[in-house]
Amino acid sequence: MIAVRYVSCLFVCALLSSPAVAGIWALKTTEVPQATYPLNVDPVDFEAILKTYNTYMSAFAESDFHTMADQMDFKSKSLTWSNRLDAIDNFSFIKDHILPDYSHSDAFDISFISPKVGGYVLFIQRIDKNASDDRISSAWSFYEFIEVDNNWKISNVMTIPSLRSPF
Repeated sequence: MIAVRYVSCLFVCALLSSPAVAGIWALKTTEVPQATYPLNVDPVDFEAILKTYNTYMSAFAESDFHTMADQMDFKSKSLTWSNRLDAIDNFSFIKDHILPDYSHSDAFDISFISPKVGGYVLFIQRIDKNASDDRISSAWSFYEFIEVDNNWKISNVMTIPSLRSPF
């Protein structure tokens, strides 16, 4: 498990190095439509990726773990979970035991990264809050996206600090 995290970290570092990145764009929100779209990025793909991310996060807030799993590409070797059931178990453990009062996240630093080859990465620094708008957690998260059967799916999630079940 440590080796997987180490390799993932190396991958993100390589991805963020200047020769490996075609473009990094700061975004004000993950909502669509955007006021401006990143240059050299297909607006249809861009909106589909943001929609996938927003569906994933909304489903977490609603404890709809099956919808969260629908947003994932379980064939990806980078994904922590090897199957849908493992992901659903992890999501439910996080929601019930690590972030039990989670209501929503405020994203205050959002970057859309377009590598020269492959999918896209959404980097988000966020504060997780409860229904009273009190901070319960904060994290930096990287979401990698890849197109699968004409749909954008999450192919990797890396969160610092890591939110994982002990199972």
